[in-house]
Amino acid sequence: MKTLYILPILLLIIGCKSGTANKPAEAFSSTSENGLAVGTITFEGDVPRNDIYRFLYKPASDDKKFVKKNEGKIEVKARNEKNDRAFTGDFADGKTYLFVIERAPGKYSFNQHTVLSGLGSMGNVNFSKTYGIPFEIKKGEITYLGELSYNDFAQPGDPRIVVYDRYDRDLAELKKKYPNIDWKLASDKTPKSGDKGEGNIIDFR
Repeated sequence: MKTLYILPILLLIIGCKSGTANKPAEAFSSTSENGLAVGTITFEGDVPRNDIYRFLYKPASDDKKFVKKNEGKIEVKARNEKNDRAFTGDFADGKTYLFVIERAPGKYSFNQHTVLSGLGSMGNVNFSKTYGIPFEIKKGEITYLGELSYNDFAQPGDPRIVVYDRYDRDLAELKKKYPNIDWKLASDKTPKSGDKGEGNIIDFR
């Protein structure tokens, strides 16, 4: 599984080998063989309940080689420079993180998330039930797939993740961080429906 690390000052695009990162997505044009999927992850609440959050995505394909090459995850480390639990995102008091995924064209979905509480050998990982937040990556295009608003304190029966359309707000922030990407290629494709998972842990608004 390849990992996209979101750090306060750097966003890395996944490389072909596990644990290896390419240069940041500083440029992208219509001539690219791949496409981009972009959006934000926002955390409700002021203090993280966990130390690491991972949001897993994969292609909707029966081709095992294609899936293995293009699946991945966005990882948020909720620690500051003093190693205290804290949000260190790109804006909104550090609670909102920009992400950019570069992948081969195809249909994809975020299908699960994990949280890690505690670090080192004492860490405990919890896996969510599966769901489906769909998006499509097109050759030479930029797909905006919305804000994934994550609620650490969601009660049973309430959604853990809500998908919102924040296109204008998020595109403005993406332009600031990545001025060399041709943002005229971006289009708003925020999903309005999908697989909400057992217990409706996902909602689309």
